Amino acid sequence: MHNYCSIISKEYIQKGLLLYNSLEKHDQNFCLYFICLDEEVKSLLEIMKLEKSIILTIGQIENDDPKLANIKATRSKKEYAWTSKASIFLYLFKNYPEIDHILWLDGDIVFNSSPEPIFQEMGLCSVLLTKERFKGQNIKLNNIYGIYNTGLMGFKRDKNAINFIKWYRKKCIEWCYNKIIPGKWSDQMYLNKIHEKFNWIRVSKNIGINVTAWNIQGCRIEKVNDDIYIDGKKLIFYHYSGFVYVNDEKFELCNYIDLQADVVKFIYIPYVSNYKQMTYYVNDLGNILLGDLTHE
Repeated sequence: MHNYCSIISKEYIQKGLLLYNSLEKHDQNFCLYFICLDEEVKSLLEIMKLEKSIILTIGQIENDDPKLANIKATRSKKEYAWTSKASIFLYLFKNYPEIDHILWLDGDIVFNSSPEPIFQEMGLCSVLLTKERFKGQNIKLNNIYGIYNTGLMGFKRDKNAINFIKWYRKKCIEWCYNKIIPGKWSDQMYLNKIHEKFNWIRVSKNIGINVTAWNIQGCRIEKVNDDIYIDGKKLIFYHYSGFVYVNDEKFELCNYIDLQADVVKFIYIPYVSNYKQMTYYVNDLGNILLGDLTHE
């Protein structure tokens, strides 16, 4: 059993469901723990009866972690989602003793092939991280946004990982904002030097993991049957950071970087089509319950 967790909200419901569907396609044995930021989203997900998910609310996490709840009013919704990650990990390990590992996934991720290479790496460490992989003149962004992209974080149930999560929780509760100040931004900059201190932290070198707009630039993109290859390496999952819904016929594929034509063709056009279909599905099923959907 592969255990994943992700936060889902009204703004992210289509994206979160596309993530779930991609796991159903590429992972035969998994459980996705959805943490709902909105009660109406929890109600809608329960109506959908997603067989390989467990639906929780952020309120359950807050009841277990009053310090997290106390800072909620000081963060935007996005900032609070970032802040709550570590508290969610601790909650899951505490309340689900059958979990021997957990893999965090941002809601705007879609799997394109089997996640098994990720879990092969997880078997070699207590904590698994991936780099942003900034390129060229963008390498300087490591000092602004961090070396690591926390859209994926993997943890084993062991002493090293639990102590790491507790440290990470403390830092994020102290400060976790969508602001750029020296040495800080969101939950990422805290990790810049942490891997240098501990040999039980592994940084994946698989370029097919956590592929996104800024690290796919300049890569060779090939499609062979249903598989996509990035510089000859099979794409495991793509992270659609910066994807913005404008209206039912207009989308910003990435609102902060230009995309090369083959990336648009092979990666984004299918995602837009699936996103539109998911919007129709959610509206048909839950329009009365949710009212007008708010897209990010």
